[in-house]
Amino acid sequence: MRLEIHTIPAAVAPFFKELSDEQSRWFLSEYRRRSRSVGWMMVLAILFPIQLFFLRRVGLGVVFLLTGGGFAIWYLVEWFLTPGRVHAYNEAVAMSLIRHLKAAD
Repeated sequence: MRLEIHTIPAAVAPFFKELSDEQSRWFLSEYRRRSRSVGWMMVLAILFPIQLFFLRRVGLGVVFLLTGGGFAIWYLVEWFLTPGRVHAYNEAVAMSLIRHLKAAD
């Protein structure tokens, strides 16, 4: 179970090491369920630009769609922004799970 630490964001790794085996199993299970894949979000960004909704950036997603992807310019830029947004989203998910575990102690 400890071998899967490479799958979580680096900012969470120090906190993850302090968890018990049961807590780390729960964390990894929830993190796998809630996190987003960079690959899938890139597929969505290219084929069906709805990735912002999956990353809980609904307002930005609505503006994106209403402007036609920023008149196609934003659409192309989004291909480069999406990986960073996915990493930020996944880090926020991981930090939220850590806070939940710390609050439960």
